Amino acid sequence: MADPRTILRDLDRLDTPVSWSDVRRRTPGPPPPEPRRTGRLLGIGVAFAIAAAGILLLVRAFVLSPGGPTNRGPISVPAPPTPLSFTSPNTPWTFEYPSGWSVATTRRADPSFMANMLRTVVANGPLPDRAGDFGPNSGGDSELTSALGDSGAVVLVERFWVHAAGIGGEPRGPGPFARDAQSPGWTFRERARCEGTLCFHVIEWLGPKVSDEDRAAAAATAASVRLADVERWTETDGERTTLHDEDDLFTVTYPAAWIPSDRPINTWVSSPREILALATYPLRPGGEAVTDFQLPGNAVEDLGPDDILIWVSEAGTGDGFPARPEHLEPSEPCDEWSRLCPEPTGQAVGVPGIRAWWLGFRDAGRGIYVFVGMGERAYADPARAQLAWDVLDSLRFGPR
Repeated sequence: MADPRTILRDLDRLDTPVSWSDVRRRTPGPPPPEPRRTGRLLGIGVAFAIAAAGILLLVRAFVLSPGGPTNRGPISVPAPPTPLSFTSPNTPWTFEYPSGWSVATTRRADPSFMANMLRTVVANGPLPDRAGDFGPNSGGDSELTSALGDSGAVVLVERFWVHAAGIGGEPRGPGPFARDAQSPGWTFRERARCEGTLCFHVIEWLGPKVSDEDRAAAAATAASVRLADVERWTETDGERTTLHDEDDLFTVTYPAAWIPSDRPINTWVSSPREILALATYPLRPGGEAVTDFQLPGNAVEDLGPDDILIWVSEAGTGDGFPARPEHLEPSEPCDEWSRLCPEPTGQAVGVPGIRAWWLGFRDAGRGIYVFVGMGERAYADPARAQLAWDVLDSLRFGPR
């Protein structure tokens, strides 16, 4: 029996394509002619050609004879697979995969889970109902590997998070193939991709008798995975939700019951530009400006005694803004906006009927303005009031 290490090494040396165009180019054709090396080889070739010609005449006579087989013309070569495009409103990724392969998406999310998961499974055979529960090293003869058999080929596109914080954030791979310790004969390799605010993993998982064609198709599928054309998407464990904004390049995590506005609530100011409006209640756009920083009046009017409102805008490169502190807290700009100073009462801004703070900082080369408002009962409850500052601490910005 061959050494398993040799088998894995040979797998890594296989000339697998990196894109579907490579798969389509792999059509059989005649080998290129050998160059003439010496007169001796030429003589051997001539003699062989004469002999082959004689055999060909005999075969031709047999094929065309009344009792011989029918002359069917050239042997047809199957066309390479035409890939389909996968897109779904339930996933933030897209990819190309072979027509005839099966696709299913599974989401597992709950506050009690150690890790939450979003996974799309692509396979060269029918998928069992619980296909999304299985992957490399996930258990003995799983339903998925048993359903596909030894010739199975699977691609997994997946993202894991804990309490709405993503796991894994560095692009890598694809790495070498490794043995699946729980599914005998199966091998897998993994890569990680990061695009925009999204990081996810892609795994090729192959049975011991997978065909070269399906191995190549799995590699091309894995290489084609990209961030879908989405502006915003969320992931939640039912307790906390993370909003990913791919246009304005930020993420923010907040209690799952809070409500982000899906459109700007300031309808008349374009600079600074609003990028986030988030509250414990539904936000109505518009209204009169409440202060000189153009806070929308309808949002303030609807804010109740237990409510919290967070409004975030962006202005340029952040020149003249103080650096973002390690933790945000009730504060206001001081010393000509060179730094943030504590302001625990929420009365300096002077918005009638609520506690409010207006501050700014520089992050990822961007100037960020933040308004925080809360009703009197929310302010009087330290745990509830702290939620606003925890949400602001969760803000992560990418450079433009």
